[in-house]
Amino acid sequence: MKLREVTLVAGKELRETLRDRRTLAVMVLFPLVVYPLVSLVTAQVLAARVARVEAHVARVALDGPTALTAAVRRQLAGSDFALAPAGAPADVAANRVDAFVEVTRGPAGKPPSVRIFFDETREDSTTARDRVAQALGGSSGPGCVPAFAIATQGIAPRARVSGYLLSKVLPLVVVVMVMLGAFHPAIDITAGERERGTLETTLSAPVDRASLMAGKVLAVATLAALTGFLNLASMSLTVLEGARLMAASAPLSIPWLHVAAAFAVIPPTAFLFAAVMVAIGSVARSFKEAQTLLTPIYFLCMAPSLTAALGDFRLDAVTAFIPGVSVTLLARDLIVGRAPLGLALAVLASTIVYGLAALALAARLYDSERMFFADEAGLGLGAWIRHVVAGRAAERDPRPPSHDPPTAAQALGLYAVACVLLFFAFVPLQTWRLGPGLAISEWAGLLGLTWVYARGRGQKLSEVLHLGRPTLRATAGAILIGLSAWLVVGLLAEWILPAPKEVVENLRRIVAPTNGERGTVLTLFLMALTPAICEEALFRGPILRGLRTRFSPAVTAILTGLLFGIYHVDAWRLIPTALLGVALSGIALAADSIIPAMAAHFTNNACLILLARLHADDTGALSRSAKLTLGGTAAIVFAAGVLLIAGARKPTRRGM
Repeated sequence: MKLREVTLVAGKELRETLRDRRTLAVMVLFPLVVYPLVSLVTAQVLAARVARVEAHVARVALDGPTALTAAVRRQLAGSDFALAPAGAPADVAANRVDAFVEVTRGPAGKPPSVRIFFDETREDSTTARDRVAQALGGSSGPGCVPAFAIATQGIAPRARVSGYLLSKVLPLVVVVMVMLGAFHPAIDITAGERERGTLETTLSAPVDRASLMAGKVLAVATLAALTGFLNLASMSLTVLEGARLMAASAPLSIPWLHVAAAFAVIPPTAFLFAAVMVAIGSVARSFKEAQTLLTPIYFLCMAPSLTAALGDFRLDAVTAFIPGVSVTLLARDLIVGRAPLGLALAVLASTIVYGLAALALAARLYDSERMFFADEAGLGLGAWIRHVVAGRAAERDPRPPSHDPPTAAQALGLYAVACVLLFFAFVPLQTWRLGPGLAISEWAGLLGLTWVYARGRGQKLSEVLHLGRPTLRATAGAILIGLSAWLVVGLLAEWILPAPKEVVENLRRIVAPTNGERGTVLTLFLMALTPAICEEALFRGPILRGLRTRFSPAVTAILTGLLFGIYHVDAWRLIPTALLGVALSGIALAADSIIPAMAAHFTNNACLILLARLHADDTGALSRSAKLTLGGTAAIVFAAGVLLIAGARKPTRRGM
């Protein structure tokens, strides 16, 4: 073995790998952008769950001799407990209380006995058990006998306990295994077929593209569903056998009927993930590239299910329509035997609809020779670097600067760079000092990134931002939207995914510090004017215009709004921020200028800041009728702004 030959081969392989932009995007962007984002959101969900459990007031009922129960009441006095006058173990089973405490006199010379009845299948009940045991199990001093002898007793039937244990493990396992079952078949029938040279033969068959892709997706879904069925059955037996070995004195029984009902989620889940993976695999040019592209997609598809399982969310009219989350929650509720029929049908139907949408996308991609990460028109990397570094000297380059709008790939690249800066620079800066850190992050970070991009393309910043003079009508409409969007979006977010009280209070303290260290004018500058200029410069500038070259105005506004919401890295603010981003994107597209979007952004943030300063921003304290009245008024103002913007619409180019 010769070192020179080894380095020669290694250099050749590295050059070939790094030459591929798709591989570079997955290798660099996903570890630096997607994985930190998923980790932060998961951590926020877990922190909110812990805060919710800690904030829950345990409902406890007591029974026993009057003197002893009075002593127990004194021990449990505090904000963590709500003590009922009397009760029975049946109250725990009926969810009227979280725990029932039975107090009896102990043998001569022994402390009184306390038996805590709790429901093993309810987290609030097990938390109440732990709190009561901790409050009553202590002694009056070192070396002293405990005041009470504590014993606990679960009241849930064994079959229900078995279902509860299975519901904590199986739903996530099923989703993961179904995706794993679709992973390699999806690669084989797309990139594998292209690599084997049989793609031309398949495409020459008298079968339209939709039928062709539907057949491929159906085959992958069948294999994925078979994998899910086998794993669900195997894991049910494995988990229950392990639980039986750990609890030999109280053997658990498998709720076979409930487990069988959970099988219903597997076919639509397999169809959805098969369609998604076939769609992504269809743009890959080789088996290796398909693996590179699908590996992060695998983790991205798993993230919603993981978040749902860890966050212990309820299956309701909102979560029933969230891909990944809905099937996980439905499988959990089916196993424990408490899934409403209407919500179950909604989950199955919405999952199939999402799968059909992914199938339509797969058919469109397979019918197109353009690849998402393919090289696109515009300045090459060398010319871009020369423009950034050399400035005016780059004007001597024989190739003229590009005056075309940004491309979709460039928009996503800018977004990825902004996310990397957010995780590794902006967040540490704002943690160090919120005010200076926010100013540096916005003006030098986001606006600076947009300026560097414009300079690299040899364009003026105003041209990249699309700083056209808006009509008076468009500006007035944008201001009306800004005046009402905070309330419309806030009420929608409160209905869909209400933020925990602790999160709301923390945001309120940031906007309106109680120590008075930041005045109203400075707060308006940092949190209203600064993001209105800097965030809009990036998101409603090159990102919005770049995505517009590939998608329709509606899809462009939705995608840009979603990216805007994700960028704020807050699970509880994702929905309101994304909805605001969609509205701002629509304003910029309709007005054919970024200035109205900036005006709406500033107005929206300024309203929130002023209301927080006046302690008038707590919509949770309003009655239902007051919310309806305010929400209806805000919706009318919002609609008036939309009508003004629509009436001021200019003929737009494809790039805007």
